[in-house]
Formats: sequence, C-alpha cells, structure tokens
Amino acid sequence: MSISLAQLSLRLPILVAALALASAAGAGTTDHASLRARFTTAFKAGQLNPQNVQSAARAQESGREAWQGRLFNELIIDHQRWMFSVPIGVSSANPEETGTNCGVNQQGPVWFLTGPSSLPTFSVSCTMPAGKPIFMPALAYFYEYPCPAPYPQLPPGQSLEAFLRAATAEFIDGISSISMTMDGKPIKLRRAATGLFPFTAAQDWVKYDTCITGAPQVALADGHWALIDAPSVGKHVINLKVSHPWLGSIDGTWNINVVK
Repeated sequence: MSISLAQLSLRLPILVAALALASAAGAGTTDHASLRARFTTAFKAGQLNPQNVQSAARAQESGREAWQGRLFNELIIDHQRWMFSVPIGVSSANPEETGTNCGVNQQGPVWFLTGPSSLPTFSVSCTMPAGKPIFMPALAYFYEYPCPAPYPQLPPGQSLEAFLRAATAEFIDGISSISMTMDGKPIKLRRAATGLFPFTAAQDWVKYDTCITGAPQVALADGHWALIDAPSVGKHVINLKVSHPWLGSIDGTWNINVVK
C-alpha cells in the first residue's frame, strides 16, 4: 500500500503531491506498526460506514470526468504507473531526493509530480518544459494486491475491487484538512478514484515497500488530485498542507522552474 503526497502509500507514505504513495508530496513521520494495526481493524470486509460508501461512489464517479482531454481515472493510473516505473533509488518519492530526477520517464502532454515520502516537511526543486499542465496527488492512497500478512487479506466472498476500495476510501475520508497553492493562489483539488488496474514496479521498490513484488500486480487508488493548467515560463512555488489523524501534519513545497 502506498500513500502519496502528492501521494501517500500505506506502508510507504509517499507524497503524491507528490508521493502516492504517498503518490504525493511527503508523508508525515509514521508509526507503521500502529498504522498497520489500525488499518487491519478498519479494513475488514464490508465495514464501510454509510459516509465511506457514499464518498467512495462519488470518487469513482468523479474518476470518469475529463480534464485536458483525458479521464481523471486514466490520468491517475498513468501517474501511478509512471511513479513506480522509476527506480526508487532515483525516484522523486525517495526521501533523500531533491527533485533533480523529476524528469525521469516523463512522457506525453501532462507533467507528473510527486514528492519525497515519510517527511513531515520538505522542499524540492523541479525543472520542467513549458506548455505542459501538471497532474499530481495532494494526498492519495494506492493499495496494491497481493500484499502479504500481516496486512489485511481479501476476505472470502468479497470482490477484490470492493476490498481495495473500502481500504482507500476509509483512509482518504480521514483527512482533516488539505489545501494546495501555486504562487499563493489556491489550486483546484479533485477527489477521484480508479477501478482495478495492472502495474509493474521497478525491481528496487521491493526493498522499499513490502507489498511491491516487482512482477505484474493490480491496484486501486483514491485521493485528492491537483489539476494545474500549464504554468508560464519562469519560477513558481507549489505548497501543500495536509492534516490527517494517522499521519499528522504535512507541509511540502515544490520549487518549479518552467523553461522553453
């Protein structure tokens, strides 16, 4: 599981906003044993409360809406596959990464961002080409399968998609507050979720996230995503602030240099 900050991953708080594995920016310092115990209790089959059921349905429906000519859920899937395709040793999700490698494996008309994991505060830099909108998680939860015990296992009689959706919705619904700005102006965030999708992570992620196998797996992601129109040439500052009862407070900054 991953939380991104930009993205946060369960086992591996990554910022989506970066690492969502946090697919987002960074995640707060985490007591993984405590988190695991709470998730094991919270994610039992069919134990979504009415609020979780409704928010999960809305997130799934929102994933079918379009931005920049693509469906949100397609952008999320592309973002997650991009993030995991980059070896964690040089990934923007690495807590020691400064942003130098933000351009690795970037393809297509949209620029993806993520941030260092497991950090309550961070500041990274990224140089990107002009003319590309930015898509990134503010905070997202990526739940892959299979994931070994003692992580929650698929209960008999429950569909895999329902199981993973319950887990991700429970986590994202727990956010106390979340906001992003660019150059001091609010960035639009959209709650959206995917259905099940296949992915294969770079081999060295196996050492960083115990649920990653380095072989084909399936996953589901839910979170709050930043939709940023192509920024002008020059320097910009993206700031993320998140508060979550399980993660604490996160304050992250991306210093963006847009070049022709």
